[in-house]
Amino acid sequence: HRDLHSFPTRRSSDLKGLLLLTGEGGSGKSYISKIFMKDMTDQGHPVAYISNPDLDPTEFLQQILYEFGLEYKNKSKAELLRILEEFALDVQKRGKLCIIIVDEAQLIQNEKTLEEVRLLLNLEENNRLLFSIVLVGKPSFKEMVQKNPSVKERTSIQYHIEPLNCRQTGEYIYYRMEKAGCGRELFSSESIKSIYDFSRGVPREINNVCDMALLLGYGENAIVIDRPLIEKAIEDLKGNSIRQKVKA
Repeated sequence: HRDLHSFPTRRSSDLKGLLLLTGEGGSGKSYISKIFMKDMTDQGHPVAYISNPDLDPTEFLQQILYEFGLEYKNKSKAELLRILEEFALDVQKRGKLCIIIVDEAQLIQNEKTLEEVRLLLNLEENNRLLFSIVLVGKPSFKEMVQKNPSVKERTSIQYHIEPLNCRQTGEYIYYRMEKAGCGRELFSSESIKSIYDFSRGVPREINNVCDMALLLGYGENAIVIDRPLIEKAIEDLKGNSIRQKVKA
């Protein structure tokens, strides 16, 4: 995760072609891509963020134009591409780069939509690509890319987010606590081990059990979040999960 923090701070000149970011659910993919989006936007690069890419090719292009603030209604596919290319050329003249981030890319079911990504990466001016595209998805999407040679060969950078180990889990918890204004070690080493065993190092699961433990600790006026509190928090989370399944 520490290495991945270099991902959103890359210079736009380093972003060539297609970037692939994968990880299991709850690993922090969307969080990282949104940091990246803010960083690029702050540098003046227009960014289109597609959160639900289960679209046909024309809808996909329409969504990109919408995100860039361009007119897209009642346009043919050819007109959409022309508007997009003209916009990207103007952006390039200003020394900037058009960036497209596609989150939850594993939801793309139409192979022609994925082919549209390849076509956008073919657009260039003076040997410089007009677009940099970031595809963010679960590991299964990486397999989809591997089966599409024309997209695979355009992938310049690949990142995969691995779960945290036990030590990193503790560091992550204390980082979050420090950001929240807590300057002391609130979680015992035994509780961190229990959190890791339950969460398997997945940040979303770590957050869930810590939030529940802190709530329980507040109710019990606890000074330290120890292993019994974590075990109680885990049982409560499991109970909530069961109740939600029953309601469904």
